[in-house]
Amino acid sequence: MSVLSKIFVSLVALALFAGCDSGGGSKGGNNTANGKPSVKNRIQWSSIPSTYNPSVEDIEFRTDGYEKINVNVFGFDDDVEVVYSKDLPADTGFLRIYRVWAKSASWGYVNNRPNGTTLDLIGNGRYSCSIGTSNGQIVQLEGGCYVRIQVFMPADAQIEVYNVNKMLTKRFFAIKTDLMLEQLDRASRDEDKFAVIETYLASYRGLKKKPEMQTYQLGAAVAEFPFAEGKFKALRLLHTAVVDRENLAKMIEDKFSYFDREEARRIVGI
Repeated sequence: MSVLSKIFVSLVALALFAGCDSGGGSKGGNNTANGKPSVKNRIQWSSIPSTYNPSVEDIEFRTDGYEKINVNVFGFDDDVEVVYSKDLPADTGFLRIYRVWAKSASWGYVNNRPNGTTLDLIGNGRYSCSIGTSNGQIVQLEGGCYVRIQVFMPADAQIEVYNVNKMLTKRFFAIKTDLMLEQLDRASRDEDKFAVIETYLASYRGLKKKPEMQTYQLGAAVAEFPFAEGKFKALRLLHTAVVDRENLAKMIEDKFSYFDREEARRIVGI
């Protein structure tokens, strides 16, 4: 019988993980079904024996003014879901954490950290957990462990929820161009940079919208790629979004070498 084994150690919001998946569970990140991530590695909560001290903690937060909620509670990512409730008052939500412990427990705590239109729900302090499960049952436990996390929001809430950077809801807002450029700058390899661009464009396709960008922003994106092949590909992907196309010729002179300008002009149709 296969056993899921994980070790969680966190000191001052630093988490270190080691483990392997059990049979019947999904490997890697959350699976998706009909565009919504599915829950993996779910422990049967009602069958947990009292010797493991099962308890539930609710942490309230406000939802008004936010477009995005980031959850990162000591890197926990196995069983996280969003629950919409008709009974919740408008602009009110809460994080529900399902906990078990044996011998001793060190839970840390969760902070609400507003960041513009984003609300970060971040784990801080010391969190220590060693747990083994099989077929939804706990077979070994030492320390205090989170085994499920739910984000409760009003039924009509249009807020994107992410857990450890994985989207748990449908997309409600397209990615802003400036944010895409920041993500592009942080990506190191060309393949990662193109993944950023594809995600940016997909966010608009999903909402049946078209991105709009200035020529200088296109120039900044093109400049992220050191070689002509990458520059040409970025140009093909993004140039139709430019709203001030009268500036394309100057941008091509600035961002492309003399020998590559003719192909760049051909790509954008000037």
